[in-house]
Amino acid sequence: ESEKYKAVILRIDSPGGDALASDLMWREIRLLAESKPVVASMSDVAASGGYYMAMAAPVIVAEKLTLTGSIGVITGKFILQKLYERIDFNKEILSRGRYAELNAADQRPLRPDEAELFEKSAQNAYASFRDKAAMSRSMSIDQMETVAQGRVWSGQDAASRGLVDSLGGFSQALAIAKQRAKIPQDKKVRLVEISKASPTLPEILSGIGGSVLGVDRVVKGVLQDVTSLNGVQARMDGILFERLENMPGENQLFLLVKEITNYFG
Repeated sequence: ESEKYKAVILRIDSPGGDALASDLMWREIRLLAESKPVVASMSDVAASGGYYMAMAAPVIVAEKLTLTGSIGVITGKFILQKLYERIDFNKEILSRGRYAELNAADQRPLRPDEAELFEKSAQNAYASFRDKAAMSRSMSIDQMETVAQGRVWSGQDAASRGLVDSLGGFSQALAIAKQRAKIPQDKKVRLVEISKASPTLPEILSGIGGSVLGVDRVVKGVLQDVTSLNGVQARMDGILFERLENMPGENQLFLLVKEITNYFG
């Protein structure tokens, strides 16, 4: 909100994440763009939720080999009935309402009407993402559908399909930001970097033990991103543990999860 900051370069290096969080950031970035120039600068990856953020900016700059697009969502629900049977764990839920157990009941399969609602929720999340992408990029919904559906594009391919405005790195984004802020290109500007580290998976799972109950909590915690209806993910599919194995001080947790998945696999 400060007037001393003349433009914003939103540097994105993300495969995406929670769909709701992506949508909230999309709205805030659009509101910011109403008051000052905003340029999205894509690093190695700016896909799905990463693209969701970028498309809120009036101008998107990507490297030729940036992985972007992936306009789609992923969700799922894990049924832990067999796991509970193996560890002699019993779970009962007291509820009111037809769909009250949709997110909570992991000890049984979904009923047909629950599965239908679950599917509709994912489709609605996708439609919202696609339609906002179309609006943000001044495309019709039919045009956007041809490049959406979860497809991943290189930066160069994305530019040829209207998903990206310009090819280049941070210097290119800076030049565009200066131009839109009416700052001469030869004038030196002070760059202020503002960033906040996101909580890591080990931090989220910290404190969870290896007891029988802890094992259940670990499994559900690791899979938390895709186990609930409210957890629809706008992200490229990937290996959930890829950054966990090399985290200092968290090898025991990784080995525990690895052993669990191998034992019950």
